[in-house]
Amino acid sequence: MFRAIEVELHKLRHSPIPLWTLAVVAVSPMMTGTMGSANRAWFDSLTWLQYVRLGPLNLSTWYGVLLLGLMTAFTFGREYTEGVVANVLTTPARREYWVLAKVLIVSAWYLALAGLSVVIQGAWALALGKHGFDAAGTWTVLSDTLRVGLLLLCTMPVVALTAVITRGVLAPMILSALGFSAAMIGGIAGWGDWLVWAMPTTITGSFMQLEGASATDLSTGSWVIAIGTFVVGLVGLIWYVDRADVAS
Repeated sequence: MFRAIEVELHKLRHSPIPLWTLAVVAVSPMMTGTMGSANRAWFDSLTWLQYVRLGPLNLSTWYGVLLLGLMTAFTFGREYTEGVVANVLTTPARREYWVLAKVLIVSAWYLALAGLSVVIQGAWALALGKHGFDAAGTWTVLSDTLRVGLLLLCTMPVVALTAVITRGVLAPMILSALGFSAAMIGGIAGWGDWLVWAMPTTITGSFMQLEGASATDLSTGSWVIAIGTFVVGLVGLIWYVDRADVAS
């Protein structure tokens, strides 16, 4: 298991994808400015904390699903596009170790980016001259952001399964684009109680609610659905990889 993690980390160190994901997070506060262009008076009146609170909203409704889709498609589909999947499937290690190593790495990678997004959003707020720094409020924003990240990660095994079934990166990216649409529409339509992609908007509000304040907490039933999606997807992913033909 540890050897599988080491191999996957080695692949990441020699890939530009981590830098691209970092770049996405670094410029994500620009989306806040885009929303503000529609209501300049509202945008100019935002305090530092109100501006930072828009970070989780950006993650849940704008770039979070697509970013996770890119990371998952790359991590699980790369060997297929490079034609080296047989090398992975025939290594003297259990195949589920390979799957679990990838899941752990994507999860840690994504949550680290989510946490970093709060820092970057705060830095942008300072650069824009926003006042009203609130350390206690920042911890609340970080908590909301990590919960959004965890909810979106519950969809990751489904995207990963799509990558290994289709043996590439295109189909999982298409699925992520559909998930992005579901998050946007579901947030407005109020589907956040049962649609995993839209559940983060229950915490952050939708892009139609630009105040940036937390909406409400998810019910226990919603968390059960989200965790169930993750577990079913992961079991399906491991089952498929364990039975995959090396020739594929």
